[in-house]
Amino acid sequence: MTDNHSQIPPQRPDFIIDSWDFSVVPAQPVHQNYHQRQQSWFHFQRDLPGLSDWLLAAGIPEPLIDAVLEEDTRPRFERVSAGFLLILRGVNLGLGEQPEDMVSLRILFYNGNLYSFRKRPVNAVRALQKKLELGEGPESIADFLVHLVDEANNQLEQLLDTIELEMEELEDDSKGTTAQRQRQLTVLHRRLLRLTRFVRPQIAALDKLAVDGPKLFEAEWVQWLLNERDNTQRELENMDMLLEQVWMLREHLQQEVAEKMNRNTYWLSMVAGVFLPISFLTGLFGINIGGMPGVDDAAAFWIFSGALLIIAVIEFLLLRRLRFW
Repeated sequence: MTDNHSQIPPQRPDFIIDSWDFSVVPAQPVHQNYHQRQQSWFHFQRDLPGLSDWLLAAGIPEPLIDAVLEEDTRPRFERVSAGFLLILRGVNLGLGEQPEDMVSLRILFYNGNLYSFRKRPVNAVRALQKKLELGEGPESIADFLVHLVDEANNQLEQLLDTIELEMEELEDDSKGTTAQRQRQLTVLHRRLLRLTRFVRPQIAALDKLAVDGPKLFEAEWVQWLLNERDNTQRELENMDMLLEQVWMLREHLQQEVAEKMNRNTYWLSMVAGVFLPISFLTGLFGINIGGMPGVDDAAAFWIFSGALLIIAVIEFLLLRRLRFW
């Protein structure tokens, strides 16, 4: 009598988020016999226990395991004997997250299989998972890599479109005070710097992958990868242009502030210049000592006030003639 329990496939480990077999078209999900496969993709949650032992059992060398599980990484490419290690970054579109705080995706191609590792969800991978579930996704490991870079570029392009709209708002002099716009501009500048910090080395990593690509994949795939690399370069150039706009707008706002201060200082100086002789005369005639003229004359105050008015008018006309404004 056959034991029914033997027909139940073993439960998938918690650290395996998803797995697909690309040796058939369309790709099919993998639920068992993980270590006896070729041309398959495995997606892992890298901070769960047991993953390191599983990778060792799959025949992956310990130095590569340490490389894909280390905490802090930057985009890079490294050729290994039986494949390559590729580390990419994607924009963080998670709920409540900062998009420019780019999430890391570690990719290891080894002995014909592709292994990807994440700590936080990567939207580009999630988009590919949905396509695979619908039977519309990539058809091979190489095709998967091209689609992955393409999805990452799409996410980055959407973010840059949003930043461009924010930039247009800041360039409108009627929107907010100068101080408010300067604060918003500082935040925008910081976001762009964080993006370029990871996108620039990512282009270098894709360049190296394209150079080694013909040793592992078909020439057509390498051309598609080069196209995606060019798209990444274009997004970087857009970021550089936005950074230039940020500097130009910052200089414009600083010039506005300087002009306002100069104008206010100028008018204060004009007012002080007009009232300086008047203040001197009022101070002089305000001293309470004997011998002051007009003390016993009832009309002296009005005569003195008229003289001050005449002096003010003469100063005004003189400054106007000398084109002080």
